[in-house]
Amino acid sequence: MHDYGPVDTSGILDGAVLMHRQMSDLLTARPGTVPHDIVRGAAGLGAPADDDVVYAGNGPYAYLYHLWREQQGGGHRIVREVHTTFWSGYWTQEELCAPLHRPGDTVLFPSEFTRQVFLRCFPSVRPCDAVVAYPMLDTMPRVAPVAAPHRDSVLRIGYLGALSTAKNFEQVLNVFARCHRESNGRATLVFAGKPNDPRWRTPEVVARLAGQGVPAGSVTSLGLIGPERLADFFSRIDVLLFPSTASRESLGRVVFEALAHGVPVIAAGMGPAVELLPERNLVPATPFTGVPFSMDRIGPLGQVDEDELTARLLTRDWEPATMPDTSAFEEPAFFRALAGTPGSTWQPTAYDRATVERVRVEPRRGVDPATALKGVEELFGHYFRKDHQPLLAMIAAHEESTGTARPDLRQIVARSQRSLADYRAFPRLVDALVMPPLSYRLSPDDRTAPGSPGAVITALDDKEVSHA
Repeated sequence: MHDYGPVDTSGILDGAVLMHRQMSDLLTARPGTVPHDIVRGAAGLGAPADDDVVYAGNGPYAYLYHLWREQQGGGHRIVREVHTTFWSGYWTQEELCAPLHRPGDTVLFPSEFTRQVFLRCFPSVRPCDAVVAYPMLDTMPRVAPVAAPHRDSVLRIGYLGALSTAKNFEQVLNVFARCHRESNGRATLVFAGKPNDPRWRTPEVVARLAGQGVPAGSVTSLGLIGPERLADFFSRIDVLLFPSTASRESLGRVVFEALAHGVPVIAAGMGPAVELLPERNLVPATPFTGVPFSMDRIGPLGQVDEDELTARLLTRDWEPATMPDTSAFEEPAFFRALAGTPGSTWQPTAYDRATVERVRVEPRRGVDPATALKGVEELFGHYFRKDHQPLLAMIAAHEESTGTARPDLRQIVARSQRSLADYRAFPRLVDALVMPPLSYRLSPDDRTAPGSPGAVITALDDKEVSHA
């Protein structure tokens, strides 16, 4: 069973949405797949048999499937996903699933990095129930590696992804400007993606670079591009930069897209890229240690060494594009996980163990999971049935208790569109009205397990923050 049909994804098309679509296509093409409508609640599932599998592949809502199984007395397995590393949507999902998780239920992760973070922080999930399975390579090309240009030739630098601070896009611009200057103009930049701030719009980016001596002719912006334009994008560049240390980063789909098109990638030596690229293609990154991050915000967890990255580019110091062990990213691994027979668990040669061991998230205090789960189920029903009055009453009560107006929440309720693909809207209501998001830190000392007695992590208040 699966629910992620054709919905309006205009303006919210990202790696997670692309993966939801791809998994939906894989499932609906096979016999025995029964679609359901999650917004109908438990009734939308019918009565699964004990040997059925319910695949919760439609966003961070798997706790509802676990709750409905308890209510109906079912014996079926549930397979759920975690698509972001540090975000209140999937973190809340796992907190609410924890007391209802049964041996044999499976959690799918895009990377070993994300898998290890959740295994350390959610002991309710056994390692054998946590599987890296992210089928994406079967539909990608396999292009021969492109050769690095000579040091005296023009270097075509590329960037693909959200134009955001979380992805360290500003560092891309800084490094490119230095390469252009230090190579006497023998460097160009081609970038594509959606700006999440006015300063990353094309005119502003071109003007910013012009102020650093880069002529407009050396900069090309392709805007927001879809999968059908990837081949064109990668034909325009010699190397792709992936300096992202974004808190929600769980894989970096663009890394595989570049490698599939034969383009080498230089990435931050932090997060999931560590398990995808050779060490020579990783640039040291300094984590922001000791400072609190919020689970409802996206931001960088560190920054790359710009001196090192500039030097790598100027000297063409990188390995050509080569795929790592791809077994976890192909369809058979996904279907083995659904069947409950994952076989040999994919193990990368390396992963970012240091960041995993730095994470400090104290268990949420003062929240009863059963009460919270009931509250979230009620909120979900009101939201997708468009019962505006109960939602507005809850928001009014929240505003009165906090003394803070929340027009942003009222705007979410007032929208006529209710799309599962917009997987940030409903979690924002949950963050404010049921389970305020936690904070977390990266400890300067990576030798102590997360959630240790010495960790000082407190839940944040409900004050709204901007979302990327």
